[in-house]
Amino acid sequence: MKFQFDPRQPYQTSAIEAVTDLFDGQPADAEQLLTSLQYLPPQQTRDLPDVGGQEAFDVFLEIGAYGNNLVLDEGTILENLRRIQDRNGLEINDGLVDGLQFDIEMETGTGKTYVYLRTAFELAAKYKFTKFIILVPSVAIREGVRTSIQLMREHFRHLYPQINMDYTVYSGDRAEDVRDFATGTSLQFMVMTIDSIRGDKNTRIIHQQRDKLSGLRPLDYVQATRPIVMMDEPQNMESLLAQSAVADLNPLCTLRYSATHRMTRNVVYRLDPLDAHRLELVKKIVVSDALELGSAAKPYVKLLEVKRDPTFKAVLELMCRKKDGSYAKRKVTATQGADLERLSGGNLAYEGNWRINEISVLPEQIELSNFGYLRVGEEIGGNQDAVFREMIRETIREHIRKEIQVHERGIKVLSLFFIDKVASYLGEGINNLDADGEFAQAFDAIYEEERAKNEASHAFLPADPVEARSGYFAQMKRGKGKAAQMTFKDSSGKTKADDDAYELIMKDKARLLSMGEPVRFIFSHSALREGWDNPNVFQICTLRDMTSETERRQTIGRGLRLPVDQDGERVKDSGIAQLTVVANESYTAFAAALQDEYKRAGVAVGYVRRTEFAELPIVEDGKESRLGTRRSAEIWESLHERGYINAAGEVMGTWVPDQLGFTVGLPEEFEGYEDEVIRIVDGCKIESLVKPKRKRVTRTLNKQVYATPEFEQFWEKITARTTYRVSLDRADLVERCVASIKQAPPIDPIRIQVTRTGLEITRGGPKGCELGSRSAVLTDSYPLPDIILQLQESTSLTRKTIIDILLGSGRIGEFLTNPNDFIKMVTERIETELAHTLIEGIQYEPIGGSIYELRELQADGLEEKDRFIDQMYKVTNKDKTDFDYLVLDSAVERQFAQYVDGREDIKLFMKLPDKFRIPTPVGDYNPDWAIIKIEDGVDRLYLVRETKSSQDPKKRRPSENAKITAAIKHFEAIGVNYAVSSPERWTI
Repeated sequence: MKFQFDPRQPYQTSAIEAVTDLFDGQPADAEQLLTSLQYLPPQQTRDLPDVGGQEAFDVFLEIGAYGNNLVLDEGTILENLRRIQDRNGLEINDGLVDGLQFDIEMETGTGKTYVYLRTAFELAAKYKFTKFIILVPSVAIREGVRTSIQLMREHFRHLYPQINMDYTVYSGDRAEDVRDFATGTSLQFMVMTIDSIRGDKNTRIIHQQRDKLSGLRPLDYVQATRPIVMMDEPQNMESLLAQSAVADLNPLCTLRYSATHRMTRNVVYRLDPLDAHRLELVKKIVVSDALELGSAAKPYVKLLEVKRDPTFKAVLELMCRKKDGSYAKRKVTATQGADLERLSGGNLAYEGNWRINEISVLPEQIELSNFGYLRVGEEIGGNQDAVFREMIRETIREHIRKEIQVHERGIKVLSLFFIDKVASYLGEGINNLDADGEFAQAFDAIYEEERAKNEASHAFLPADPVEARSGYFAQMKRGKGKAAQMTFKDSSGKTKADDDAYELIMKDKARLLSMGEPVRFIFSHSALREGWDNPNVFQICTLRDMTSETERRQTIGRGLRLPVDQDGERVKDSGIAQLTVVANESYTAFAAALQDEYKRAGVAVGYVRRTEFAELPIVEDGKESRLGTRRSAEIWESLHERGYINAAGEVMGTWVPDQLGFTVGLPEEFEGYEDEVIRIVDGCKIESLVKPKRKRVTRTLNKQVYATPEFEQFWEKITARTTYRVSLDRADLVERCVASIKQAPPIDPIRIQVTRTGLEITRGGPKGCELGSRSAVLTDSYPLPDIILQLQESTSLTRKTIIDILLGSGRIGEFLTNPNDFIKMVTERIETELAHTLIEGIQYEPIGGSIYELRELQADGLEEKDRFIDQMYKVTNKDKTDFDYLVLDSAVERQFAQYVDGREDIKLFMKLPDKFRIPTPVGDYNPDWAIIKIEDGVDRLYLVRETKSSQDPKKRRPSENAKITAAIKHFEAIGVNYAVSSPERWTI
């Protein structure tokens, strides 16, 4: 299989631009500028120190390194940072924190590796930055990065044909590879683990002088390039030793990519778990719990830990009685002599002298009066084996159900089991073929039972369960000589033996996705959890208790990526892209524990940030912009004053937007944003991330609706195809563009900073030293880009039109002082005005045919996928629409559905599918509703309606208004009544 990568993902483009825009104003020919500034006249170099007879020379020249040169000063970069933060709805820095270190927060599964690799290509294309070190905390991530570079290489070659790329994975065994990295003129990546550079400098090869490197250290070659360091999962590299090791690399800047930054520096982009789920960039998470019913009737005790703090204490898990009379497993701390009935809140299962007689730390155990000795990790009364069997059964059932659903679309389904002991899978066997551990035996028996119940599964599941399962573990040799065989062993995830397991996982990634490969169920060691990241993992089952502080996040992280089909294309259908976690705890307990894990990691799940509403659109002076952080804080304060959130931003029980009569009560300035505020606040809750299996439903198609001649006539009418042409008033366009450019903020001139670094030869080896630096506005001459050509390519306007716009703006002088920023500003202004002009001059004409054939609609309806009940409206009059549940996007749509569902003059209403799209100059448009209305008891009116929270165009985005204007003209051309409908006036 060949993976396909989409270069047009808006959120990835935003993450890339958040980094590249930090260097706005950096000339692409910085190498030439640096050379000329080294030889400034004496009067301009008074701030440079006199190095006199110091025996120093430039290490850059000594080893022939080809490195990165930054000429902007930190003040300019701070200004760029603040502009980026405001644009992205982030808290705005007062100053740079820890220098040029920048945080990019991206949820697991959203393409973080793709983003930072492509960011490097963009930095190379724009600013000639070509040396990058990718620093990772573990072998697993290192192997994942290596695989990603190999998979994406052809994609990047197509996107950037002018840029040659080479990469190397640093190893002390091949330390001399750093010479190629330092002297290469192409874009260079070096992938390194933090362990290869931190620690005792006497034992790390990177710090040792090498004969093959002309007596220099590998580190000297790296330092000479001033690399941009890209840290993958930097939260695992926060120790002082690790930070010192990163500084030793002499980075131009450090870009820190993670889903959870423990310490934040200068944040330029944030895509947190809530954002990723809201934008449907990752799979939805469903929890299927396998609780043991009736377990409160018998005593259950599990020993989790014993400690001396300062007296002997035991940490137990008991079945505790809650205030409402229900029972749940809870963690309690007990001392010697403790009564378990009292500790459990009065669970009568423990009556009759269930006490702790003794607590021991060596060995780690307790003695129970009614049982005897219990060691750490052991339990009584839990019937864990039966629970684990049910978890395996539930995983297999979910797998079969999912693969029946998606098999025809060429999507292969994988299920992943994490176990703690290899023996539980392998038993007395040696490999996958003869594995006979308790989990392997249970799987084989249940697999055969469930496959026999589902005849449809025979099309993809092999009859032999051994063919359907496989194990990925660290390996070792058993036996000697010719009789030696490879077998599995337990591991920590950090040993040399684990390297082979990671390599196998990565190497088999594409093979496991192929329909020709029978393996669908995978057993792996829980220590290797980090190595697993296959997009088609739809079920994850952890056959152990989740006790780690990060276990739930790590578990779901292995299956969050959107699935791929046999062509390697991502499948974004939210009805398919769902990850089921089979858990040994209730949904409520799982969700609460997951929220705690996010909170400890600094992720605001369940909390509304002050900047939460900053990216909502606002129209000012006819231009679309964002509310920004100040006005977002005003909305936040309003919610706090009304008691909907507390001082920490936590959503309170008073927030009940579905309740009749509920109002957000926003200040008058923000009244038009009520629906958006409700959507955002609801999206901050943990329930928007993780949903219980019981809330998942499959919609039922009312086939009779599509089968009637009346519907066929109706569908043919509203799906009639058109084409459009545009009459462009050139003079009006020039006038609009000139006015817009004149209103744009002034462009600051380029400021540069030059730092000269030399290499001093001492007895202890080469030592870098800063020779001097200066900062100034750039006034020297330098080559200018062809502004006319660049604007032609981006706008498709003629040279004469562009020249008229530039001359009319009266701002061409700013192009001379900062060409890059000026071209960017002019491009944005022209594109905005061009879109408005095109819409006003558009004319549609029918051309025959349909934009969405009826047979395609019928086929799509039969392939209906899983949905969640809280995202839908349950139809009351089911004969009036095509499904028993309607999928909705907003509270306004829910109100409209209730309104038309109850009206007697509405014969049919349907939510139009996403495939129903009308072409416009500003992108395809998907209207909301199609309706058949009866008038005077006889006439049928065919209506198409768009639902909005307000009829006032000023409260909508210009892009929305442009599409609505185009839709009015399209439906006029085909004779269909179209209008915008809102709660203030339901236009029917």
